[in-house]
Amino acid sequence: MQPAAVILAFVVVGTVLTTWHTLRVGNFPGRADYLMLMASGCWWAISAFFDVSAIDPAAKIFYSELAWYGIITTPISWMLFMAAYIRGSDLPNASVHTGLSITAGLAVLTMAMTNDLHHLIYVAVTPDPTPAYPHQLYYEHGPVFFAAMIAIYFFMSLTAIRTFWAAIHAPQVHRAQFIGLLVSAMVPWAANAAYNFAGLRIFGFDPTPLAYVVVPMIYSVLVSRNQFLSLAPVAISAVVAAHPDGILVISGNGLIAEANAAMRAIFDDRQLVGKPFSELGTTFGPANRASLFDGSDMVHRWRRGERTYEVRTVVVDTVRHSQSVAYVLRDITDYLRAQESLQVSTRLMEERLEANLRLQEQLHEMAHRDSLTGLNNRRILENISDRLIESADAAGQSLVAVSLDLDHFKRLNDTYGHKAGDDALVAIAGVLTRSLRPGEVAVRMGGEEFLVLMPHADIEEARARAEAWRAVIRAQPVATSLGAAEITFSAGISAYPDTAASFEQMLQQADKAVYAAKRAGRNRVVVARQPGELTDGRIRSALS
Repeated sequence: MQPAAVILAFVVVGTVLTTWHTLRVGNFPGRADYLMLMASGCWWAISAFFDVSAIDPAAKIFYSELAWYGIITTPISWMLFMAAYIRGSDLPNASVHTGLSITAGLAVLTMAMTNDLHHLIYVAVTPDPTPAYPHQLYYEHGPVFFAAMIAIYFFMSLTAIRTFWAAIHAPQVHRAQFIGLLVSAMVPWAANAAYNFAGLRIFGFDPTPLAYVVVPMIYSVLVSRNQFLSLAPVAISAVVAAHPDGILVISGNGLIAEANAAMRAIFDDRQLVGKPFSELGTTFGPANRASLFDGSDMVHRWRRGERTYEVRTVVVDTVRHSQSVAYVLRDITDYLRAQESLQVSTRLMEERLEANLRLQEQLHEMAHRDSLTGLNNRRILENISDRLIESADAAGQSLVAVSLDLDHFKRLNDTYGHKAGDDALVAIAGVLTRSLRPGEVAVRMGGEEFLVLMPHADIEEARARAEAWRAVIRAQPVATSLGAAEITFSAGISAYPDTAASFEQMLQQADKAVYAAKRAGRNRVVVARQPGELTDGRIRSALS
């Protein structure tokens, strides 16, 4: 096997292994174009392998023509891949670009395979034997060949310049990637230029596909050692440049190594790169640089003029002898103002909520409280009746209702005036309120009627307390402009479940007992009796 064939075989095997290795990296910018680059290079190298190995001139011409697909798509794929890699993301309409690349390759391949009809690729092919390589051929190139080479050299040059520019502006740690990419592209194309313009041959063959031997070697080193395809340094640089937060990188010697546009705007668009950090006169840096490596808090706030910034300190290089540090400044002025405004709004809302709650309580109080006496009104019974009955059932004790009605209240109003009537109502309410025990409820039912509910009490106890109230009220006449007005009341007592089977029946029985007391002469207390129980005929008649 000829030496050129051995080299080409190595190119094919190396390219396949490198492609397999990079496929394990996962997704990366320009992945489709990278795979196209590897496949095109393999196509070219395989065609060249059979060309070198063939003896028959017709076979050599066939494989030479077959190689044109790889000759066209390899440089196009490299240009597309580099554009995506430098950009840090796939190109817009990447599938369209890939399709055009394949179409261009197939078009030129078709022209090459039909060259005998038009001679646009090769004008003539003649034997060019040497003692070492008796089967080599000489190709006289046609116009399509030169047009394709001019276009390829032009766009390859632009791509190389762009890659070189990206390498200059990339961080030091990433420049090896771009140097490797440039070398892997320039070596084959320098060999191609030497072949086309100087007639250089290696082992009697076009050196371009032979020079591709450097591609798998360089790419393997880049993938394994320089994070090639797993990190897009130029994209990172582009992101830093366009980031809305101010980013400032300080090298170990205290010089500003990087400052994006947002950071320059903070310092009035001053030129910062290359200047000592100390010249900024700032206070957002740590007082002691060693604290960056001891787990200290690396986020704090810093003010410049009317703006407030959150400063996040990032260790770029954790080697203590090269303490490179990056400061990321985020303008939080508007956030703080919004937060302060939100706090004010929250306080106002809380105050309004408290006012509404107080108003609701007042409205609830007004709805359930008698404004003259301060006692609950009859609406309170809707809320507490079921609870009182359930409590009595659970405790196995009675719930006693004492109903009171002022005697001759209309005559009191007519004789002494309505103020005297109001004073009498207030006096009775005061006596009841002062005598209430925990859990008991006093209610003004309306007009001159009152109700006292006594949970866990008994009828005799309730009778005794009602008699005491009656004595107190009678002993405290109401003062009027016409003299003292004596007050008395009649009371009726009922109890659940002693005399009534429900809350409503208990109230009805208490009211009937009041009427019985009125008929019996007023100023007295009458207890409701169970149906059929013997008692005074007038009272029994009143309750029936």
